[in-house]
Amino acid sequence: MPKTSLEKSELLAFAKNFDTAYEDAAVSVRGEFLRAYPLPRLKDITLDEYVIGKGTPSFCARVEAKTKAWANIQGATANKFGIYYGKTKSDPEMKYRFTQKFGVSKNKAFDTVKVALLALVEAGKSKNFQEIDKNPLSQMFKAKILSLYFPDIYLNVCSSEHLEQIASGLHIPEGVFISEYQHLLYEEKLKNKITKNWSNPKFMSFLYAKFIRGDLSVLQAIEIKKPPKKRRRKVNFDDLNANRDAIGKASEEFAVEWEKNRLVGLGYEALVRKIEDRRDIPSYGYDFLSFSAPGQERYIEVKSLGRDWKDECFRFFLSENELAVSKSAENSPGYYFYLVRYGKGGKPQDLVARHAMDVYSNSEVSPCAYVVRFDLDDDKF
Repeated sequence: MPKTSLEKSELLAFAKNFDTAYEDAAVSVRGEFLRAYPLPRLKDITLDEYVIGKGTPSFCARVEAKTKAWANIQGATANKFGIYYGKTKSDPEMKYRFTQKFGVSKNKAFDTVKVALLALVEAGKSKNFQEIDKNPLSQMFKAKILSLYFPDIYLNVCSSEHLEQIASGLHIPEGVFISEYQHLLYEEKLKNKITKNWSNPKFMSFLYAKFIRGDLSVLQAIEIKKPPKKRRRKVNFDDLNANRDAIGKASEEFAVEWEKNRLVGLGYEALVRKIEDRRDIPSYGYDFLSFSAPGQERYIEVKSLGRDWKDECFRFFLSENELAVSKSAENSPGYYFYLVRYGKGGKPQDLVARHAMDVYSNSEVSPCAYVVRFDLDDDKF
């Protein structure tokens, strides 16, 4: 068999520039999915819990849109789910819609879809690739579900065309089941000394860069860069206090749930209970103690992103102690800023996890405020 196309130099260069924020986001959305729809729950799932189209975080909504960071299967019509709630170009009425192969009524169609979903899970667990490919659910939908529930068996590549193209680049023999390709790509990850400890999103990103895009340069999911201008500004203490107090707690609650999802998404569910809240002791210099992996501590400082409209950039406030702790030799390797962005409704919308040193190297850091502390001899005042 020809030599594998996983060249050491390419892997090392890719790993050096890989955007860990993308990886963290991918495993966090997987964790959120697993917490909402653990495998045992599928046997009791209802029609409205399953269908997309009702504006709820349903099973299909989570598999398609809410876990896009894990794998993107958007683009095809909602028919890929077997049954959904919505309208068509020719019929504007919102109602349950289904393909005839699943049944002649919404209840019969859903019953058939549910049977197919449960059968898919069983076939996926036992690596029965023939049964997986025969399953009547759409191919990309099946592949996404398998990658979410069984990341230790199936890589998160869902397109049959991409699976075949990547497999060809890796010199995997032709003529196997599509779902088997998904498994064999995961096996390729384990075979390589460099990639065996990579997460599935990281390995998938490399495969797409090399075999689909043909470009190994890495673009950050959300790039942090220095603001366009440096200005000496007056300190707005009202803004400072509002930013920290009014929305700080909401950001912290959002961030800790995001972190729990990330750990679950990585398969470290036992570590969720070990997250420590250290907000009440400012001397620690961060909000939460978590883990990047078992035995590898992660120090999380949550920041609510504000918009500086005059300088056209984002900003957050940092204390002297937080700066010192984040740059210390002991904490620097594991110190992360969890940057929370707010939506139009005034609620946390999304989060970007960035290593502190990465933020500093691509930002402008300037003094904002100091606290003057001293004792006073009342007798001489």
